[in-house]
Amino acid sequence: MTQSLRWRIACAVTSTFLAVGALASPAGAANINSVTMPDQGNDVMVQGTNTPHPLASADITSSSATYKPTDITFTLVTGNPEDPHVTPNWASPSTGISWLIRTTSAAPGYDYDLHYSVANGNIVGNVYSASDTTRANPLCAATMAAFSAKVYRASIDPACIGRPQSLSYGAVMDYKTDVNDPNSVVVSDGPDNGNYSPALTRPILGYWMVGRDGGIFSFGDAPFRGSTGAIHLNQPIVGMASNPVGSGYWFVASDGGIFAFGDAGFFGSTGSMKLNKPIVGMAATPTGQGYYLVASDGGIFSFGDAKFRGSTGNIKLNKPIVGMATTPNGRGYWLVASDGGIFAFGNGADFFGSTGSIKLAQPIIGMAATNSNKGYWFVAADGGIFAFGDALSFTPKLGGSPVTGVTAAPDGKGLWVSRASGEVAGYGSVPSLGSLPQAPNLPVMGIAALQLTDPSALAAAH
Repeated sequence: MTQSLRWRIACAVTSTFLAVGALASPAGAANINSVTMPDQGNDVMVQGTNTPHPLASADITSSSATYKPTDITFTLVTGNPEDPHVTPNWASPSTGISWLIRTTSAAPGYDYDLHYSVANGNIVGNVYSASDTTRANPLCAATMAAFSAKVYRASIDPACIGRPQSLSYGAVMDYKTDVNDPNSVVVSDGPDNGNYSPALTRPILGYWMVGRDGGIFSFGDAPFRGSTGAIHLNQPIVGMASNPVGSGYWFVASDGGIFAFGDAGFFGSTGSMKLNKPIVGMAATPTGQGYYLVASDGGIFSFGDAKFRGSTGNIKLNKPIVGMATTPNGRGYWLVASDGGIFAFGNGADFFGSTGSIKLAQPIIGMAATNSNKGYWFVAADGGIFAFGDALSFTPKLGGSPVTGVTAAPDGKGLWVSRASGEVAGYGSVPSLGSLPQAPNLPVMGIAALQLTDPSALAAAH
């Protein structure tokens, strides 16, 4: 950011700037993940002055930003969009776009500069700290910088700027009027009246992993609510589930003993019952007021508002049941066997396919459902992912430590897959939010996603 451009932003401070431009707090307000900012026309100025310069190529007409779990994307349109690859004026280092990003600074400051320019004929984007006025030390490169459909675009990994809970931005364009004349002026167009955008809030994402001893590992926004890591258990932990409407979670042991933490209620267990076969998994109801336990023979145990819809407890199975998933509408559930055979119960669970007739390289270890009631995924011990119905297909990471858990992202368009070593891979709409730096003493046995989407609800839960 040149000194003259700083001057333009600073001189634009008005009462409107102070009222609107300051980074707004998202607490208690509706989440905003995307915003478009119009820009008045014919407001291009010679840089460092208040002299108008009618140049449509530098005149911003609109800009936008979208905050997604995996990227933050900025766009900009001018009155006369030009392809930077072939327009001579873009060959000048003075020509470029800066999306000035606020995460903590108050007006008129900013924290980061995502600068879009051309270098050696290629469009590039880099993020700089606001204090790096000469753009000497990029914090990271943009994951995408392009020009298409007359729109300038750039995306960054949210981790580059610390995955802030919220951000606002202002778009600035600089343009060298004549690349062949070193004395020609640079013109600029910045935010109207210095106004930055309303605050965009980060999607709330997190997950927990549970170890064989009930030790809990929290990542992203998922809060630690307690564990059984220091308690002597009668039987090992085999799985977990999160409260769909809160920030708590349950563990289940192979004898059906239930351990509830945070705002996850205890509704019963089979810990004192003699079971024909061990418990292998659990699933919560959509209300968070109940849960199911499933045994390796497909026997179902329902607690709280979980309604029994049927089981395979009296059926001779080719392979044991290894997991289950409830339907989002709460009117059914699926059981999956180690060969990928599917058993659907209730009027909300339809059959969308299975791997029961396919020879698998490794057994299925669990399943997860989409948000629509119209699809599900299986995951195998080697990391293989099988998609059915409207479940999106992903290219899996194969090999390595055995996969022991899978959970669907809150939007139903992605997965997190955990391994015994504590490694987590994110697929689809979500990134991995972290893995254990080294394998735990006892293997990870399951993973569950934080389902809350409202930052104020998460804050209240704390």
